[in-house]
Amino acid sequence: MNERVFESEMPTFTSDVRMMKIPEVFGSSAGHATKPEQSRGSGGGGPCEAVWWVKETQTQWRIKGEAFVVGPDIEGEGEESSGVRTVKSEVGSRMTIVKPGEEGNWSWAKELTAHFGNNSPGLRGSFRAPPPGQPTSEPYDDKELQLGSKVEDLNDPVARKNFRVMVIKPEQVEKLDLSDPVKARRQ
Repeated sequence: MNERVFESEMPTFTSDVRMMKIPEVFGSSAGHATKPEQSRGSGGGGPCEAVWWVKETQTQWRIKGEAFVVGPDIEGEGEESSGVRTVKSEVGSRMTIVKPGEEGNWSWAKELTAHFGNNSPGLRGSFRAPPPGQPTSEPYDDKELQLGSKVEDLNDPVARKNFRVMVIKPEQVEKLDLSDPVKARRQ
């Protein structure tokens, strides 16, 4: 949704604010969030490790770094929270300008919407489903939250309330070539 004004080497993935990894990222960060409400918005900076396996090349990529959460409060009215300032500072420090002079046309909120839109309608619907851990075999009374619903509207308020983007600010990247099991190489 944004023009390509910035680029970075930081991988991103989406998550549900109701999942345990969100408060874990906040709780292990320098801010040490201790209450659930402290991990509802943007912020974080806790340690993170992600691994990708590329079957075609028999290669594993391991990335270690800090994870930051981008939430719906990333752009809004009023004073920015310390979490928003942290995300903009830490993540922003690794964003390279590729279109000088256009930085003012780029929006964090548009980027968040674009990530939401990159999910299929069924996956977007999971952000409307019962909270993780709640049995789905039992009837769920809240009509706003429906298991198996599809979300076409990129501004769906219920799904967007639970949707988050996590950005990993890499500190260490490792490539493990396993194409020859006898001579596995770490690069």
